[in-house]
Amino acid sequence: MGNLFLSPYGRIGSAAFYRCGYILILISIALSLINLLSPQIGKMLGIISYALIYPWVVIWIKRLHNGGKSGWMFLVYLIIYFVVAMVGFGMALSMFGGDVFMQMLTDQVEGRITQAEMQTQLEIWARENMAPMLIASIGVSVLTMFIGDKTIPTDADDNQYGPVP
Repeated sequence: MGNLFLSPYGRIGSAAFYRCGYILILISIALSLINLLSPQIGKMLGIISYALIYPWVVIWIKRLHNGGKSGWMFLVYLIIYFVVAMVGFGMALSMFGGDVFMQMLTDQVEGRITQAEMQTQLEIWARENMAPMLIASIGVSVLTMFIGDKTIPTDADDNQYGPVP
Protein backbone atom coordinates (compact mmCIF):
# COMPACT_ATOMS: atom_id res chain seq x y z
CA MET A 1 0.00 0.00 0.00
CA GLY A 2 2.87 2.38 0.76
CA ASN A 3 4.22 2.00 -2.76
CA LEU A 4 0.80 3.04 -4.03
CA PHE A 5 1.09 6.42 -2.29
CA LEU A 6 4.85 6.98 -2.41
CA SER A 7 6.13 5.94 -5.83
CA PRO A 8 5.02 7.79 -8.96
CA TYR A 9 6.07 4.88 -11.18
CA GLY A 10 3.58 2.47 -12.63
CA ARG A 11 -0.12 2.56 -13.24
CA ILE A 12 -3.34 2.36 -11.22
CA GLY A 13 -6.83 1.76 -12.48
CA SER A 14 -9.93 3.75 -11.79
CA ALA A 15 -11.02 1.76 -8.73
CA ALA A 16 -7.62 2.04 -7.04
CA PHE A 17 -7.51 5.76 -7.88
CA TYR A 18 -10.85 6.36 -6.14
CA ARG A 19 -9.90 4.13 -3.20
CA CYS A 20 -6.64 6.01 -2.66
CA GLY A 21 -8.36 9.38 -3.07
CA TYR A 22 -11.02 8.48 -0.51
CA ILE A 23 -8.34 7.37 1.95
CA LEU A 24 -6.56 10.72 1.57
CA ILE A 25 -9.86 12.58 1.98
CA LEU A 26 -10.64 10.63 5.16
CA ILE A 27 -7.21 11.47 6.58
CA SER A 28 -7.86 15.15 5.81
CA ILE A 29 -11.26 14.97 7.53
CA ALA A 30 -9.69 13.38 10.60
CA LEU A 31 -7.03 16.12 10.75
CA SER A 32 -9.71 18.81 10.44
CA LEU A 33 -11.79 17.28 13.22
CA ILE A 34 -8.75 17.03 15.48
CA ASN A 35 -8.09 20.71 14.79
CA LEU A 36 -11.69 21.51 15.71
CA LEU A 37 -11.43 19.61 19.01
CA SER A 38 -7.94 20.79 19.93
CA PRO A 39 -6.48 23.70 17.96
CA GLN A 40 -3.07 23.27 19.65
CA ILE A 41 -2.74 19.65 18.52
CA GLY A 42 -4.31 20.58 15.18
CA LYS A 43 -1.58 23.12 14.51
CA MET A 44 1.08 20.48 15.10
CA LEU A 45 -0.75 18.02 12.86
CA GLY A 46 -1.21 20.71 10.21
CA ILE A 47 2.18 19.74 8.83
CA ILE A 48 0.70 16.36 7.93
CA SER A 49 -1.84 18.15 5.75
CA TYR A 50 1.02 19.50 3.66
CA ALA A 51 2.61 16.07 3.56
CA LEU A 52 -0.61 14.71 1.97
CA ILE A 53 0.11 16.71 -1.18
CA TYR A 54 2.73 14.22 -2.31
CA PRO A 55 0.47 11.13 -2.20
CA TRP A 56 -2.18 13.08 -4.13
CA VAL A 57 0.35 13.91 -6.83
CA VAL A 58 1.52 10.28 -6.93
CA ILE A 59 -1.95 8.79 -7.43
CA TRP A 60 -2.77 11.36 -10.12
CA ILE A 61 0.47 10.56 -11.97
CA LYS A 62 -0.24 6.84 -11.80
CA ARG A 63 -3.79 7.34 -13.04
CA LEU A 64 -2.46 9.44 -15.93
CA HIS A 65 0.11 6.75 -16.68
CA ASN A 66 -2.73 4.25 -16.86
CA GLY A 67 -4.13 6.32 -19.71
CA GLY A 68 -0.75 6.52 -21.43
CA LYS A 69 -0.32 10.19 -20.47
CA SER A 70 2.67 11.95 -18.99
CA GLY A 71 2.60 12.69 -15.28
CA TRP A 72 3.10 16.35 -16.12
CA MET A 73 -0.53 16.41 -17.26
CA PHE A 74 -1.28 16.47 -13.54
CA LEU A 75 -0.79 20.22 -13.72
CA VAL A 76 -3.93 20.49 -15.86
CA TYR A 77 -5.94 18.71 -13.18
CA LEU A 78 -4.34 20.88 -10.50
CA ILE A 79 -5.65 23.95 -12.33
CA ILE A 80 -9.08 22.31 -12.57
CA TYR A 81 -8.91 21.64 -8.82
CA PHE A 82 -8.14 25.28 -8.05
CA VAL A 83 -10.94 26.54 -10.29
CA VAL A 84 -13.47 24.13 -8.76
CA ALA A 85 -12.17 25.04 -5.28
CA MET A 86 -12.59 28.76 -5.89
CA VAL A 87 -16.17 28.23 -7.06
CA GLY A 88 -16.98 25.74 -4.28
CA PHE A 89 -15.54 27.81 -1.47
CA GLY A 90 -17.06 30.96 -2.91
CA MET A 91 -20.47 29.30 -2.84
CA ALA A 92 -19.88 28.01 0.70
CA LEU A 93 -18.79 31.47 1.86
CA SER A 94 -21.82 33.11 0.28
CA MET A 95 -24.10 30.73 2.17
CA PHE A 96 -22.23 30.35 5.47
CA GLY A 97 -20.53 33.25 7.22
CA GLY A 98 -18.97 35.02 4.26
CA ASP A 99 -20.40 38.38 5.30
CA VAL A 100 -18.82 38.05 8.76
CA PHE A 101 -15.50 37.02 7.19
CA MET A 102 -15.52 39.99 4.81
CA GLN A 103 -16.40 42.35 7.66
CA MET A 104 -13.41 41.05 9.65
CA LEU A 105 -11.12 41.70 6.68
CA THR A 106 -12.56 45.17 6.17
CA ASP A 107 -12.20 46.01 9.86
CA GLN A 108 -8.58 44.92 9.83
CA VAL A 109 -7.71 46.80 6.64
CA GLU A 110 -9.36 49.95 7.96
CA GLY A 111 -7.53 49.63 11.29
CA ARG A 112 -10.59 49.04 13.50
CA ILE A 113 -9.11 45.83 14.89
CA THR A 114 -5.54 44.78 15.59
CA GLN A 115 -3.77 41.81 14.04
CA ALA A 116 -4.16 39.89 17.31
CA GLU A 117 -7.91 40.60 17.44
CA MET A 118 -8.20 39.57 13.81
CA GLN A 119 -6.43 36.29 14.55
CA THR A 120 -8.75 35.56 17.48
CA GLN A 121 -11.89 36.40 15.47
CA LEU A 122 -10.64 34.34 12.54
CA GLU A 123 -10.10 31.29 14.76
CA ILE A 124 -13.63 31.63 16.17
CA TRP A 125 -15.05 32.10 12.66
CA ALA A 126 -13.16 29.04 11.39
CA ARG A 127 -14.51 26.85 14.21
CA GLU A 128 -18.06 28.06 13.62
CA ASN A 129 -17.86 27.47 9.87
CA MET A 130 -15.70 24.36 9.77
CA ALA A 131 -18.51 21.97 8.81
CA PRO A 132 -19.60 23.82 5.64
CA MET A 133 -16.00 24.43 4.60
CA LEU A 134 -15.10 20.79 5.23
CA ILE A 135 -18.09 19.66 3.16
CA ALA A 136 -17.06 22.05 0.38
CA SER A 137 -13.50 20.70 0.53
CA ILE A 138 -14.69 17.10 0.29
CA GLY A 139 -16.99 18.02 -2.58
CA VAL A 140 -14.19 19.77 -4.48
CA SER A 141 -11.84 16.79 -4.04
CA VAL A 142 -14.43 14.21 -5.08
CA LEU A 143 -15.61 16.27 -8.05
CA THR A 144 -12.05 16.80 -9.28
CA MET A 145 -11.32 13.06 -8.92
CA PHE A 146 -14.48 12.27 -10.88
CA ILE A 147 -13.64 14.76 -13.65
CA GLY A 148 -10.09 13.45 -13.84
CA ASP A 149 -11.08 9.82 -13.88
CA LYS A 150 -13.71 10.32 -16.57
CA THR A 151 -11.37 12.34 -18.82
CA ILE A 152 -8.41 9.96 -18.58
CA PRO A 153 -8.93 6.96 -20.86
CA THR A 154 -7.55 3.62 -19.74
CA ASP A 155 -5.06 1.78 -21.96
CA ALA A 156 -6.31 -1.78 -22.27
CA ASP A 157 -2.78 -2.99 -23.06
CA ASP A 158 0.63 -2.52 -21.53
CA ASN A 159 2.14 0.90 -22.23
CA GLN A 160 5.46 2.67 -21.64
CA TYR A 161 4.54 3.14 -17.97
CA GLY A 162 4.01 -0.51 -17.16
CA PRO A 163 1.66 -3.46 -17.42
CA VAL A 164 -2.08 -3.23 -17.08
CA PRO A 165 -2.91 -2.90 -13.38
